[in-house]
Amino acid sequence: MRIHDSEDVQYLLKKTGRVLNPNQRIVVMLYASSDQRPDGTVMIKASELAATAGMTPPVLSRTRKELVTAGWMEETGSVGSVKLYRLAPAVFEDRGPAGRHLRAVGS
Repeated sequence: MRIHDSEDVQYLLKKTGRVLNPNQRIVVMLYASSDQRPDGTVMIKASELAATAGMTPPVLSRTRKELVTAGWMEETGSVGSVKLYRLAPAVFEDRGPAGRHLRAVGS
């Protein structure tokens, strides 16, 4: 899932409300609003993501681990010792094929 407009923001806020805690919601929004590869993987360092969110890197890592355990995120590989993550496409199936990480072109 990638945020492209206010409709996407509203969708994520509704989807995560009363399900995730505030830090988890921030991390989901952070990953959804970050640059992504075509498969949804975010290639930004955790320390940069943490700084953007106003979190310490350990808090971001712990929160991301909670989201992986809960099925909201998944590890997609690694570059050296750095693990890569994306939002789990299955969580956003209710948006249809375009809702996984990109909006349909022209919509």
